[in-house]
Amino acid sequence: MRVPATMVLTAVLAVAASVPAGAEVLRGKVAFNNGIGKKTANQPADGVEVTYQIAPKGGELDGCTVDATERLFPHEGGAWGTFYITGKAACPGGDGFAYNSAGAWDGNGFHAAGAIVERSGTGRFKGTRGRVAQLGGSATPTTGGTADIAYELVIDSGGS
Repeated sequence: MRVPATMVLTAVLAVAASVPAGAEVLRGKVAFNNGIGKKTANQPADGVEVTYQIAPKGGELDGCTVDATERLFPHEGGAWGTFYITGKAACPGGDGFAYNSAGAWDGNGFHAAGAIVERSGTGRFKGTRGRVAQLGGSATPTTGGTADIAYELVIDSGGS
């Protein structure tokens, strides 16, 4: 089904108008090889759970690190699947927050969305509520059976 351009524009404007006053949008580019992931002791029967640390570059998240735990569940021979991430961001000056997100991937890339964990903020993020997204995700296979992962991490603090 093709959606008329006017409906898409209306939806985009509605979302933009719903951003609360005082909301802060933070962005950073993420790039890493998934070979850095370490399996946890808690492996799901139908997937895999790994931990890793990433460091967004550029934008407002430059200098922050994220300790992440990711659960991946492939389907149809790995042609597509779902994943869940629990992340804890630590930024310069003791500022930080935790978030949870869920997403999906297929041969065209991946995307995810979630929320900042309530009362997880420290420093300038104390009391922050909001959303998180991983946008424009790609996974490029490399030799050795790993993949180079890239996406934009976007935090919409939604005000405090």
